[in-house]
This record gives sequence, structure tokens and C-alpha cells, in this order.
Amino acid sequence: MNWDFARLEAGAAAVRAEAVRAARDFITHWRRPAAPVMKLWPLWVALATLAVSALLFVGVYFDVCLARAATKLDPRLVSFFDYVTQAGKSNWLFALSILTILFALYRRAQAPGARLRAAWGLVASRAFYIFAVLSVSGLASQAIKHLVGRARPRLIDLQGSFHFDMFSLKAVLASFPSGHTTTVFAVFGALSLLAPRLGLASLLLAIPVAASRIIVGAHYPSDVGGGLFLGLASALIVARVLGRRNIAFTLAADALLPTPRGKGLIGKLLLNRQA
Repeated sequence: MNWDFARLEAGAAAVRAEAVRAARDFITHWRRPAAPVMKLWPLWVALATLAVSALLFVGVYFDVCLARAATKLDPRLVSFFDYVTQAGKSNWLFALSILTILFALYRRAQAPGARLRAAWGLVASRAFYIFAVLSVSGLASQAIKHLVGRARPRLIDLQGSFHFDMFSLKAVLASFPSGHTTTVFAVFGALSLLAPRLGLASLLLAIPVAASRIIVGAHYPSDVGGGLFLGLASALIVARVLGRRNIAFTLAADALLPTPRGKGLIGKLLLNRQA
């Protein structure tokens, strides 16, 4: 295979230059005063209370029975879900979001018109949003895991289903929340805010991965529920933070859900249609 190194170098230089411009645009947006919004603390408290109540209910009534049932499943089924659960790792999603950002910046640098540049800029900003959601949800998941220190199901006979060793760094004491579930539902939440149809499609990945964490004996059902709530909360909070500064989203003062910027623009321009 013959590589056109001059062309590759030119493309890399274009991406670097566009990345610098994009970073300056981001900093400019970030330095602007955040848009005022209504105080939604009563709603946040109500949602948090509902989530905690649901997790306690699941933990008390379903954790033990489903964890024990998982140990009696057909080994062939467990082996299959050992493969499914790998899709919940965040490394490939991080790589995909970064590659999308770089590709969008490259196309933005090559775009002939202002509107096409704007469309590719929106693609880059949305990919950055996915990257930010993965980062926030992942860091939050790891922090909670080691703060809570819940024993995994494999220790159920020794320590029970509600054993906690706070500030533990041991993997066997990092059951709550499920990191894989946090990741896939963070992506589901993010895609649902950006494009509801994509969000719905991503459930085809999120649900099997979440179920796999119970089937392979890595987590209790309440751990999976905790990951679900954390992933969705991360997607919404990051979107609201960016929306207040008009990055990837806009946020009305009285709205809970932000609105993605350039709705319809990306599809029309990238498919060379008239807006």
C-alpha cells in the first residue's frame, strides 16, 4: 500500500489548526456568563429521592434472589454474556468519540462554505459532549465505587448482600454502581438528548449490557440500577452545563431538558440538501 505522506501531513496540519480554532471558540463560549435558569432543586431532590427509594426496594427484594439465580444459569449462557458485557467498556466509546471529533474538525477545515463549516462544527461539538459525558460518568462511578465499597455478589455467602467497606480500593469491594451500566446508559441518555431515534436504538446495546452484569455475577440488580441512574444523570447534567453556555445545546430559562443546537442543520447540509 502506497501512502501519500504529503497529503497525510497536510491533513494532520489542517486538523491541528482547526483544533486550535475550535479550542478558542470553546474558551470564548465558556468565558461568557452562563445563561440564567430557574432553580430546579425541588425537582432534583424529588428525582434523587425517587431513585434512592427504587434502589433500596430492588436491593431488599431482588438482590439476593437474582444473584443466587445467576449462579445456577447454564454456563453456555454465562459465557455468551461474558462477550456481551465487553461492549460496556468505555475505552472503545472514548476512542470513537475522539476519532469523530478529529474527523469533524478535518472536514470543517476542508468545508467550502460557512454553513457546511457550521454543520461540521456541530458534529465536533456533539462528539465532544459524548466524550465529556463518558468522562464525568466514569469518574463519578469510580469515586462512588471506592467511597461506598460494596462487596460483590461472589462474597454473598461470606459477607451478605449489604456489606460495605468505605474507601476501599479493592475491586471485589467495588460493586456499586455498575461501571459498565453507567457507561452504556450515559451514552443512551446523551444520544436521546441529541437525537431521540439514536437514543432508542442505543437501548439495543444498553439493556443487554446491563443484564449481563447480573448474569456474569459481577453485580447485584441494585448496582445495575445505580449505574442506570448515574449514567442518565451525568448525560443530563453535562448537557445543561454546556447548554447554559450555548455549547452543543441551548437551554431555556424554565426548561429541564436542553435543546440540541442546529437541529436539522447537520442532516440537511451533510447530505447536500437545501436547508
